[in-house]
Amino acid sequence: MEYRQLGGTEEKISAIGLGTWQLAGMMGAVDRSESTALIRGAIDGGVTFIDTAELYGDSEQQVGKALSGGYRDRVFLATKVSKDFTAAGVKKALANSLKALGTDRIDLYQVHRYDPLVPVEETLRAMASLQEQGLIRYCGVSNFTVEQLQRARRVAPIVSNQINYNALNRSAEKRMIDYCRRERIAVISHSSLAKGILSGKYAPDHEFAADDERSTFPGYSGDLFRRVLAVTGRLEQAAEAEGISPAQAAIIWLLAREEVASVLVGPKTESQLDESIEALAALQPAGRSALRHKMNTILDSSDLPPLCPFPDQLV
Repeated sequence: MEYRQLGGTEEKISAIGLGTWQLAGMMGAVDRSESTALIRGAIDGGVTFIDTAELYGDSEQQVGKALSGGYRDRVFLATKVSKDFTAAGVKKALANSLKALGTDRIDLYQVHRYDPLVPVEETLRAMASLQEQGLIRYCGVSNFTVEQLQRARRVAPIVSNQINYNALNRSAEKRMIDYCRRERIAVISHSSLAKGILSGKYAPDHEFAADDERSTFPGYSGDLFRRVLAVTGRLEQAAEAEGISPAQAAIIWLLAREEVASVLVGPKTESQLDESIEALAALQPAGRSALRHKMNTILDSSDLPPLCPFPDQLV
């Protein structure tokens, strides 16, 4: 495993992080009986960064169960306040998360999104108070723009921004990545495989099941979906030339940026988890940069818009 610094802190987290949105069945059926083995397998494989949220169905409970028996002290645990961003809402959400996760502190507590109806100052002051009480160690945000991040930082020290960032959504490269590098704020990528589209597993005629959130996303069906897969087909050829899988190429594309502290992946199976971890050993730094350049050349020659299901995640 490879470990990277969390922004301007002295903490180091695994370059591959375990996301847990998929464990709640939001992207199709999952076998919940296997989640403990999956999470513990990730930790045993060197993953120290685990990310969840109050919005992720019963994922916090599944993570809490897996972290019993001594596993909690082996990880840097992150979760998010996702629904009510008022001071009272933040306090209540954290109490619920601590109970669900079976822990007495959260290592990284994140604001899941910017809420225009609640002053971000109120949200961050509440988080700073909880930090002073020792209930959270660090404050982070998710899906914030540069301006929103600047505003939040006037209230509390922000160590990370978790953003929708992948080879099919490079919008963060316009401003966010450079800003985070200058200010020593960690970039954590979510949707690292573009909700699985960069895995190379889908044909142009694929239709996502009704219980899969992707069935409602723009760009995940119809003509745009076919155009996207035509581009990912070329990316898959670049991966094959390196002897790696398309998913590993997508992960390496992110790892080539030093600003990215951790690449979140959302495996449903242990084999998918192993594939992600093995990407770390696939190429040396020079090889990572060369592959990223090759992939960017392919992407630059396409006329695809950013593949991002939620407009507020175009940071």
